Amino acid sequence: MSPRQAGFGLLGLAVLVGACDLAVKGLGLALAGLPLTALFGLLLIPLRSHLDGPAYWLGVLLTTALLVSLIDLLMQAWAFELHRSLGPFLALLTLPCLQLAQAPSSTLRAGCIFALLALLLGCLREVLGHAGLFAHLDWLLGPVALGWQLKFGADGIPLFALAPGGFILLGILIALWRTLSASYSNRP
Repeated sequence: MSPRQAGFGLLGLAVLVGACDLAVKGLGLALAGLPLTALFGLLLIPLRSHLDGPAYWLGVLLTTALLVSLIDLLMQAWAFELHRSLGPFLALLTLPCLQLAQAPSSTLRAGCIFALLALLLGCLREVLGHAGLFAHLDWLLGPVALGWQLKFGADGIPLFALAPGGFILLGILIALWRTLSASYSNRP
């Protein structure tokens, strides 16, 4: 992987830093990102085989815009409060799709990694930043989940609820992933 592709790949993870300050937001982004990348991967196969050059990238942009708009509308209809709290970050799900279009890889694997990072980052930031877990779960599951929040008693560290704390935790998660994958690949 070239440094340019690696930088573009990290740009695809930038949406996680802004959006995943609560576990429910991470879950919402995971539920939106996983089917989005899977559908995009399926639609990318005919695009690659029939188009090249600028026509390919125009097809990629139109396909991405269509899928992200559909996900946005579904989220708005199904979980309006969650949609409202995610704001423009749903539209930024185009970045992982553009990453997949540039560097051919397994879209299901990339979607699973994105979803896992969204869940982990959302949970870690909520636990460390707010000293609780599952706040606002009713945004996704409705009124039945109003009392499901866990509180750990003490106040959290506000840094982790903000974007700089998100960057710190995302860096730690990426470093941990690389360390574990390197040690796993070096096994006999």
